Amino acid sequence: MIVFAFDRDWTVDVNAHPRHEAVPLAWVRHLAHETDHAVYAIGNQSLADEAAIPGVVDIVGRHSDAWDEWLGSKQPDGYYEQFPTRRERLSLIADLHPDADEYIAIDDLDLSDVDGWTHYHAWDFVPAVTRGDIDPALPWVNEPVTDGGRPTSAGVVPVDASHLSSWLSENREAPAFELTYTNDDNTATALLSNISVDAVFLEEPSQAPGALCTPFEPGTDKFIVSMDAIEQVSLVDITAETVATLTMQADSLAEEATLLRRAASANPDAVRVSAVLSLIDCEEMSSLQQREAVRALRSIATVRPGDCTPAIPILRSLMHDSQLVSPADALATLSAIGDQHPDDIAPAVNEITSYLDSTRVSARREAAACVAHIASADPSDAVDAVPGLATVIEDRADGIADAVTALAAVAREHPDAVTPVVELLGTVVLDESQSDAVRMSAIAALGRCVEVLPSLAVDIVDDVAHLLTAENHRLRNNAVALLFEVAAIHTDVIEPYVDDIADLLTVDDAYTRVNASGTLARVAEDFPDAVERVTPTFVELLTDDESAVRENACWALGYLRAAEKKPALEARLEKDDDKAVRERASWALSRIEE
Repeated sequence: MIVFAFDRDWTVDVNAHPRHEAVPLAWVRHLAHETDHAVYAIGNQSLADEAAIPGVVDIVGRHSDAWDEWLGSKQPDGYYEQFPTRRERLSLIADLHPDADEYIAIDDLDLSDVDGWTHYHAWDFVPAVTRGDIDPALPWVNEPVTDGGRPTSAGVVPVDASHLSSWLSENREAPAFELTYTNDDNTATALLSNISVDAVFLEEPSQAPGALCTPFEPGTDKFIVSMDAIEQVSLVDITAETVATLTMQADSLAEEATLLRRAASANPDAVRVSAVLSLIDCEEMSSLQQREAVRALRSIATVRPGDCTPAIPILRSLMHDSQLVSPADALATLSAIGDQHPDDIAPAVNEITSYLDSTRVSARREAAACVAHIASADPSDAVDAVPGLATVIEDRADGIADAVTALAAVAREHPDAVTPVVELLGTVVLDESQSDAVRMSAIAALGRCVEVLPSLAVDIVDDVAHLLTAENHRLRNNAVALLFEVAAIHTDVIEPYVDDIADLLTVDDAYTRVNASGTLARVAEDFPDAVERVTPTFVELLTDDESAVRENACWALGYLRAAEKKPALEARLEKDDDKAVRERASWALSRIEE
């Protein structure tokens, strides 16, 4: 028996990697329900339902004595207090099957360091299955090669043009094709980057039914093969050996760059980064060679970002050139690297920032993504990018989500650097055309600035208050958190919204209750009459599960001088298990007795 642990996103075809082959969901279901193998969902838990297989909660449930250690209590939002890490999940699974023949993890994250487990990326697992490496008895095992000698995974002998067109439509994401056909009574094979039946009618209306073939090798002209001459079309796996052979046949560096770009798009794992870098770093480099090589690097970086870090100095040098042919591809490469290794691209922040006001939409978008990665890892590295990020937001350009994310990250540690753009952030908060996630990031950035200087948000309080009834509880919570910061000094501005805030004191979300109770406690100091009607609710909150809510309730009752509620406060003073709550209850009682 084999134990399989499947991730979902960028692994199973319900959310496939944009450039790589994914494991069909039907395979996961078959392994789980039609074989003796054990199958689990270790990543996005939607797969547990989609494939009807055990997920993390089920795995932990089979270690019932360790439930609290791995999960804890279920929260109001449906999530648990904690979750075991991906590697811990594998360990828990292995404990359930000590006598298994093999343990296999299929995940876009590299889990090869986990003892006892064999790791596959989806794009490695699928060909391994079809070759019979995993289990020769599985129904998806195919013949390993075609007459052309290249590894393939599926093929078709077309009956007619309609049949071939339908098959090509089903396999439109194939990395390459091998065509076997008759040519002058001889059998020939050709490696193709694309083959199309429909295109024949567009280019050659009078041509008999056939297929328009685009050779994989650059510098080779397209050609048309009649349907009668086609013997078979197969899907081809582009391997490192195939790339090496074709590279030797290239007649120029530009052709070699085009070949590597096509190969990297088909299979990024088959192309050596050093081969691409040598083309980019040539003294005499044509614009075609530069564009194709950088695009090849971009494809590789999406799946092998760590391997591409040596490219960073070369890309920085290219980005100084105003004539850079493909700035978006260079920046997208840096973004892919920065997603996993943000510290490595941080030294390039100045070059990246220079593209935040680029007239090229794609370059601005990728530059904003790069800065967001950098800022999330170390806000200090992105401080100088604030004006450029503001330009992206002001122009409502592509990349606004990443620009706002970056500003929120910078504001965490350097709110003073972001305060010059708070008015702009306020427009994002109020812009209903933006996603809730973008608006929440804008509120987070604005809230940190307001925490330092509350007056900054006074002018937008009326608009922010409308978000107190937002359906998205996180957006609603961020809004009341912002009002909490304003109320530190400007309680008069918040006082008209006491009733709206009071409605949030008993919602399920603990964070919202904390912020709402804290805001009203601050208002109660200056406007006790406005908050007095909420006194019974504050008494109820003295027994809230969240200690910060209980503390805020004591705080509010002290300012309200609610003498009739002294017994409830005394109970908190005597038996609350949180020191901060006991201290605030003591303060409230002394305040009432003044």
